[in-house]
Amino acid sequence: MFPKNPFSSEKVFCVVTGASRGIGRTISVELARRLPSGSVCLLLARSASGLADTKNLAEAANPKISIICSPVDLTQPKEEDLRSMIIDGLDDQNPADFDQIILIHNVGSVGDVSERAASMGSLSKWQEYFALNVFSVAVLNSELLKLFNSDVVKNRLVVNITSKCGLVAFKSMGYYCCGKAAREMYFKVLATEEEGRITVLNYSPGPVETDMFHEIIENVSDNDQHKVFSEMKEKKTVLTCEQTVGKLFNLLEKGNYKSGDHVDYFD
Repeated sequence: MFPKNPFSSEKVFCVVTGASRGIGRTISVELARRLPSGSVCLLLARSASGLADTKNLAEAANPKISIICSPVDLTQPKEEDLRSMIIDGLDDQNPADFDQIILIHNVGSVGDVSERAASMGSLSKWQEYFALNVFSVAVLNSELLKLFNSDVVKNRLVVNITSKCGLVAFKSMGYYCCGKAAREMYFKVLATEEEGRITVLNYSPGPVETDMFHEIIENVSDNDQHKVFSEMKEKKTVLTCEQTVGKLFNLLEKGNYKSGDHVDYFD
């Protein structure tokens, strides 16, 4: 059984992480464009000014929904803080007032791409990377699903923005590959355990021209990786945010995936 179109619901509560720029900003705007009147979209990111810009774009796309911004440093995730942000984002409404929730985990960083795996020996660097890219994701996910449990809301969709790097080893990208692999396995377990109660999509956006893409070109230590990313930029084969987000929403609207699937832009 394939998932239903989440935008066919009457009233939706959404959370988007990493919403202040790049793919997260485009997701937020395109999500707002599709949401029914009275819906609420909670945007999370570290940059308050970036969130404000995203909010302006989202409200212009759909003035009939509420956009709530909550600046947060997800390198230090605390259950009570994340739960409070969700409750504040409800804007004085109750979870039962909504018939669909959508949680899009876009937050992420590439990590130190100047290091090779054999030299990745800093425990504090590992902890900080996983706190942002894995731990905060799991904790936020848990807090939202506890508030919007299956007795309160029947339609629950979770989207994990993943990467081919979670499936294939890329030299000089050890932190990123490990983080994406761990994160995707968490969501595959979630999909298996909650089959029929939660819909999960692991979406790999492909190579997209974002700040992260340019960070890899500037800092990656492996010559082969540097060549691959530089050639994509020079030959203009790298995707835009609009292209990959368009594919994501096409998937969500048509529902041509199974819960827990990893779907790549090029599939």
